[in-house]
Amino acid sequence: MKARHQGIDLFRIIAALMVVAIHTFPFNSLSPFLDEMITLTLFRVAVPFFFMTTGFYLIAPYANNKSYYYGEKIKQFLLKISKIYLLVVLLYLPLSILNGTISSKTTLLEWLKLLILDGTLYHLWYFPGIIVGTLLVFYLLRYVTFNHVFFLSIALYIIGLLGDSWYGIIKQIPLLAKIYDKLFEISEMTRNGLFFTPLFLCLGAYLYLERQKERRGVKELSLFFLITIAMMLVESIFLHHLFVVRHDSMYLLLPVVMYFLYLLLLNWQPKLKIKQVQNLSLLIYIIHPLVIVVVHTISNKLTFMKFSLLYYLLVVVGSYILSRLLLSIFKQKDKIKETSYRAEREISTNAVKHNIKEIKKMIPQKTEIIAVVKANAYGADLVEYAKILEKNQVTFFAVATIDEGIKLRKTMIKGDILVLGLTDLLRAKELIKYDLIQSIVSEEYGRMLNHKKLNIRCHVEVDTGMHRLGVEADIDVITRLYQLSFLRIEGIYSHLGSSDSLDSVSKIRTEKQLSVYCHLLNELKERRINYGVTHIQSSYGILNYSEYEFDYVRAGIMLYGFFSSDEPTARQISLKPVMKIKAKLISKRWVKAGEILGYGNQTVLEKERLIGVISIGYADGLPRSLSNNGFKVEYQDYLLPQVGKVCMDMMLIDLTQVEKIQLSEEVTVMSDFTEIALLDDTITNETMSQLGNRLTTTVTY
Repeated sequence: MKARHQGIDLFRIIAALMVVAIHTFPFNSLSPFLDEMITLTLFRVAVPFFFMTTGFYLIAPYANNKSYYYGEKIKQFLLKISKIYLLVVLLYLPLSILNGTISSKTTLLEWLKLLILDGTLYHLWYFPGIIVGTLLVFYLLRYVTFNHVFFLSIALYIIGLLGDSWYGIIKQIPLLAKIYDKLFEISEMTRNGLFFTPLFLCLGAYLYLERQKERRGVKELSLFFLITIAMMLVESIFLHHLFVVRHDSMYLLLPVVMYFLYLLLLNWQPKLKIKQVQNLSLLIYIIHPLVIVVVHTISNKLTFMKFSLLYYLLVVVGSYILSRLLLSIFKQKDKIKETSYRAEREISTNAVKHNIKEIKKMIPQKTEIIAVVKANAYGADLVEYAKILEKNQVTFFAVATIDEGIKLRKTMIKGDILVLGLTDLLRAKELIKYDLIQSIVSEEYGRMLNHKKLNIRCHVEVDTGMHRLGVEADIDVITRLYQLSFLRIEGIYSHLGSSDSLDSVSKIRTEKQLSVYCHLLNELKERRINYGVTHIQSSYGILNYSEYEFDYVRAGIMLYGFFSSDEPTARQISLKPVMKIKAKLISKRWVKAGEILGYGNQTVLEKERLIGVISIGYADGLPRSLSNNGFKVEYQDYLLPQVGKVCMDMMLIDLTQVEKIQLSEEVTVMSDFTEIALLDDTITNETMSQLGNRLTTTVTY
């Protein structure tokens, strides 16, 4: 969470404690009027606060940008909260039966009413409330503007208000009384996901979208907050003492109070920071009724515990301790999962940050990085690596296939994603659904894509001399593509075929490609065609042709801390390898001289050796050609020779110099991929991209 929202974080706990108070009436032994004013009026800000927080962080980004990423975040939230709701319903099922809410006579319709509107226990209404409210707002935002949804939510709140604290007034109007009586047959209260939740979701979203326009300082906001609080207290006294209040969750002034309260919380910077605050507040909310049952049972024996304030404090302390205990158990389970692996890739975030910083030194200030993460991010784990990059302000990614792009979207990568390869026209709709940018790899392909009559984001790939993919480098052909009705062409790029070498033939070819590309850009400019962003340099283009300036560079192998080969470059760059491959020792035994190791008959021991087996093989991406080829793995300060043939799932190593090594200890199998590529007579790109999908991923910081 960003520091400017620490106030929101801390208030999560305060709001959870307010909810506990609403269910225990802490001031009742002192004065029922205090509970009426504080617990049933002031503390009613708690649940709207949680709704507004969901609106602020979840609804607002989608209202501002209806992309796949933000829509998927809402769907994931709904799925998560629905699972929690189901578990909590099961947890409290015995209590629901004991208090008579549920019985063998409960009909299917009554079950649906309880699950969708009222909740199966008094505090569980929050879950269907947030689910139904979020679904409603999310669905409406797909078809109408945020302002329309906001105004509708106000209307729904007013309808709900008249069936809540203001019911005593409208009950005196026979027609309205009949309407609300019918409404209460469907839902016991109007405090639900239809009437109550949407307004506060929208209010939170509104503050996210418009808070920059708020010019009032903290003192002025505090004054307005106190005034509106006082007015809401007057409203509460008026309603409670002059009319019959059906319920008191909804007040006319409550949304106004919440507006100023939330603005104050956004400006609040408390020094106190609570770990796992979001999960802690949720657990307190879920667990406290169980603690209430325990405290209530004990207080029947120890009557002094019935003193309301003590009763409340015992429930709070019990709920907090139990919640912390559960969080500790969950954390321990996560640690067990983290340490359980067979063979893994270890990604260093510090190395990634370093490489980004070094690349930025090599490119013009206004030029940005497109991170090439195709082929499972060169074996470095597509999803995890993209997440690290995005956290470090890399917001544009390039992949080879639509499926790689979809995988990134489904794992909540929100930056732009360019598909470098051809996408089957049958999957054109998926490009829109997942907000992907498609490369136009030929004029014919561009026309066929346009024929789909879909508003697809595109970059034109130009064949400037590599003769692989790309549109013919003809200004008229490219102009016609830009004139197609349905394609949203946002950029134009090409690829250099020989930028990794500095010999004369390679330099002539590369300079020619760059000349063709620049000439096309000038011609498009002369024709007043907005050609969008530009990019042609990949890793070696950055180092060998840095004098050329375009909007983006496509950083590939260099981003991972390696070069494709040991070819010299025009400019030097300090890179750090981002990845190591590790495996565990799963067996060790002494093997006598004269014995044959592994497959085949080629490896015969001349002396007795301590032979170990580590849990990695060629199915994990370790080249089989490394067998008996001088390859060594690392253990502490030792280099341990590989022996025998590399197997599909295992590899033999000589442990004779480290007899004390224990089973399950880890060894580093691959760290210098360029060296391994040389042993395998290939390039680093191939060695890395062949890493298998059985490897787990660990990220170090």
